[in-house]
Amino acid sequence: MTRFMRRLAAFAALVTTLALPAIGASAQTIADIEGKGKVTIGVLTGIPPYDTVDSSGNTDGFLADLAREVAKSLGVELELVPVNNASRAAALESGRVDMLIAQMTATPERAKLFLMTNPYGAYEMRFVAAKDMKLTTLDDLKSKRVSVPKGGTQDVAVSGYGIEGLEVVRFDDDATAMQALISGQVDATAAVATVANDVIAKRDLTNIEVKSELPIFTLYWSMAVRKDATQLHQWLNNFIYYYEVTGNLDKLHEKWVGVPTPGGKLPTF
Repeated sequence: MTRFMRRLAAFAALVTTLALPAIGASAQTIADIEGKGKVTIGVLTGIPPYDTVDSSGNTDGFLADLAREVAKSLGVELELVPVNNASRAAALESGRVDMLIAQMTATPERAKLFLMTNPYGAYEMRFVAAKDMKLTTLDDLKSKRVSVPKGGTQDVAVSGYGIEGLEVVRFDDDATAMQALISGQVDATAAVATVANDVIAKRDLTNIEVKSELPIFTLYWSMAVRKDATQLHQWLNNFIYYYEVTGNLDKLHEKWVGVPTPGGKLPTF
């Protein structure tokens, strides 16, 4: 090959390289996180017993501990960023956090926006009512008033039962829906079982209980990363798998919530 031809081939290769999209240039890799020496994780707050505040006023609890384990396994420092239901997606989209451990269910809609991991936890939605109220079948809800947070997953579920005389009473959030039961405005409420049990214990509500004989549904929580973070997504799936099979995930859940992860073995997808 002549010198001219070699130069021409080299020039063609350079043009081809420059023309290719910069795949991975903005991707969030393990090396990116190791390079900055820390991982920034958004965790959901305001949902006891899953979260609490320590003596110094810092976020603590199940999600915070799980975030610490992620950072430890990555070999970097942890920066915790408290988020709520309204702010968590924006925090990830904007790059304010590297990932979310914020009790997000991997819905098809969310999967369009983020990469959702295999579930790391679950919750059971149950009815809560007076101990002397029979509630073992859906027929027992006839002509009853049931409180739900407006637009929540339990609103959708209970409203879809189509039971004669059932009145669904909507409130702004889970806390006010629960308070409606406590104050006698409704006959029952639909709530996350562990959260309801925490409220019952802390407020010594000896007259109400979680009705375990009539489950509403079980949903699962996934971690979330940005769409380009494919390597980090796969690493997190591996982390969740390993943390579950070693029994550490159940131990952590039991430490903060009082029971192992609901629903048995976590599903994968």
